Amino acid sequence: MPVLLLLFLVASCSKNDAQETTNSKLELVASYKLNVLEPSGLAINSEGTVLYTVSDNSNKIYKLSTIGNVLQTFGYTGNDLEGISVVSNTKLLVVEERTKEVVEYDMVTGNYFKHKIDYKNTDANSGLEGVAYNTNDQTVFVLNEKDPGLLIRLRPDYTILSSVALNFASDYSGIFHESATNNLWIVSDQNKTINKCNLMGKLIESYPINVTKAEGIAVSYDKIYVVSDAEAKLYIFKKPD
Repeated sequence: MPVLLLLFLVASCSKNDAQETTNSKLELVASYKLNVLEPSGLAINSEGTVLYTVSDNSNKIYKLSTIGNVLQTFGYTGNDLEGISVVSNTKLLVVEERTKEVVEYDMVTGNYFKHKIDYKNTDANSGLEGVAYNTNDQTVFVLNEKDPGLLIRLRPDYTILSSVALNFASDYSGIFHESATNNLWIVSDQNKTINKCNLMGKLIESYPINVTKAEGIAVSYDKIYVVSDAEAKLYIFKKPD
């Protein structure tokens, strides 16, 4: 075989392999209807046995089974709740979009503490959209949805450690920190993508999904869980290797 032809074939195969890796679709394992209107935000406990979500409609917090059944509704009503994360077996974090607050919520006592995040954005309705607790170092990641899209990292006292502009999607609607890999998973409802990033928000991999208004993501072992705000559904995808 001529050398030039061989080099062309190798280059073509390499290019195609790279495109498949970047644009490969995730395998859908299952989907379930939720008895929660407008779910926004998703979290999972460390054992991978229980999910949590919040509702745009009721502004309440819900505990779910991994197939979407409501196990418990908590006695807290927020102000435009948009994101949720698990800190421990007794403590959750939720974000209130318009007031730019991260709320520490005690699931046992019902007590809560609010922390105002001091940053600027152009639209109150495009504010805090997701929250992710980093169990590795106790920092907290929050997302500003758009205008601008921001990944903000908070110290354990909720002061800002860093703020990075995101540019790989039109909006950013949910976030999860995976402690085993120390990566972030960010979902975009406008782009219909799940995006794996490093802790500085640099894109590692992007996966298209056929989910309308995906507004929450959680990752556990070999599964990726996503909630659809518009459809009130839970989607479960196989996590890529």
